[in-house]
Amino acid sequence: MKAGLVFLFVLFVGQSLLAQNLIKARSGEVKYNITKPGLDSARSVISSENRVALVIGNKNYKMVPLQNSVNDANDLADLLTRKNFEVIKVLDGTRLEIREAIKKFSSKITSGAIGLFYYSGHGVQVGGENYLVPIDARIEYQEEVPDECIGVSTILRYMEASNNKLNIMILDACRNSPFKSFSRSGEKGMLRVEAPVGSIVAYSTAPGMTASDGTGRNGLYTSKLMKYLDVPGLKVEEVFKQVRIEVSKESNNTQVPWESNSLMGDFYFNLN
Repeated sequence: MKAGLVFLFVLFVGQSLLAQNLIKARSGEVKYNITKPGLDSARSVISSENRVALVIGNKNYKMVPLQNSVNDANDLADLLTRKNFEVIKVLDGTRLEIREAIKKFSSKITSGAIGLFYYSGHGVQVGGENYLVPIDARIEYQEEVPDECIGVSTILRYMEASNNKLNIMILDACRNSPFKSFSRSGEKGMLRVEAPVGSIVAYSTAPGMTASDGTGRNGLYTSKLMKYLDVPGLKVEEVFKQVRIEVSKESNNTQVPWESNSLMGDFYFNLN
């Protein structure tokens, strides 16, 4: 009797194991190996990619000079050079000098490079458009701004037409209007601009607000920008987020940087 029970138990267990193996075989059980990409491959891409920056700092305006714009441009240019950027630098640029630099910059990024445009100086908004003010601008009336200044949308069109990998525009240009003849128009700061696909546009303060020129060597915004550009492992969006947090805190929320982001991939200034 016992022998019969043992036989039935062994038979039952054997059939169960056989059924389980059949189910696994029919279900096509597959084991997946999922691994995260290593930093070595990312570093390899960074070392091989072409990076070009146009850095402009305008300080010595006749009407309302600024304190830190040239320092900001010089210091950021040095930092970007260390981050493997080829830097085109313009200090106290006239309208003609800035236009020529923009053309040179746009021709260099058409080869598929990463493009970065940085401007520190006066900026104004007129008629729904943002303008960067050259050192030689002579303006009495708002209607003269398009002829005397450089339109931000024009620069973005140059960058977009290059069909390169990625574009970054940084504007520390939201000071009060230097032109008293129309400073009471209520148009303070810069307008929001939608970044073209594959681009990010960063402003030193929120739309319609003004930014501090700073009291030290660098302006508040650019000093924090340089701090976080040098932090390893931050994506470009994370850099601007950390800048926003610190600038907002140190200005008691009177200056809150913002960005318009249409990036389609990741970009790191620094992985080392």
